[in-house]
Amino acid sequence: MMPVSPILLLVLIVLASSGFLAGPLRRLSLSERQGIALLGALLLGSLVELPLTPRLTLNLGTGLLPLCFALYLARQMRRWWEPLAAVGGAATGAAALALISLYFPPGQPTELNLYYLDAQYLYAVVAGTLGYAIGHTRPAAFAAAVLGSLGADLYHYLRYVAADQPDLVFRMSGGGFHGTALVAGILALTLVELMQGPAADRPVSPDLPVS
Repeated sequence: MMPVSPILLLVLIVLASSGFLAGPLRRLSLSERQGIALLGALLLGSLVELPLTPRLTLNLGTGLLPLCFALYLARQMRRWWEPLAAVGGAATGAAALALISLYFPPGQPTELNLYYLDAQYLYAVVAGTLGYAIGHTRPAAFAAAVLGSLGADLYHYLRYVAADQPDLVFRMSGGGFHGTALVAGILALTLVELMQGPAADRPVSPDLPVS
């Protein structure tokens, strides 16, 4: 299966370099240079696996860095319900992916009966869509999508790999789709941008009237 995450990052780097992402990056509190640097770090980091245990690793570019970026975006949360929405979206996404994984356990074919798509495509779409629908704002949506995907990966490891496949090294957010958590987060941000536009994260000041 084609590794979608690196290709997606390369496309985003080209768009950011051309100025097409100036508005979305500004709404994420990033300059164009910072955005390009972040995307480059995600791309290069996808080549690095960080060992967590002898049989569990976390991908740097598609796992750890998106998690750190979610924490960075959390500083933009201005409404009391945004952290709750992020946690709720993450829990809902992880539960949904855990249920889906029951149909694709390790050692079984993961190709869907639709144009030979891999189940990991479905995982990213579900996590990203739920992140957007429940998180609603950019920080909460991205955090929900990334944490939901990583939570499902951890469940998958504890449920199948740790118990039934002791000789297998499980790569969190690194195998198969090559970055399900990262792609889910990008999808969630894209949906917020397309469906709600610049007003999605407009801060509400108690001193100013809300229009």
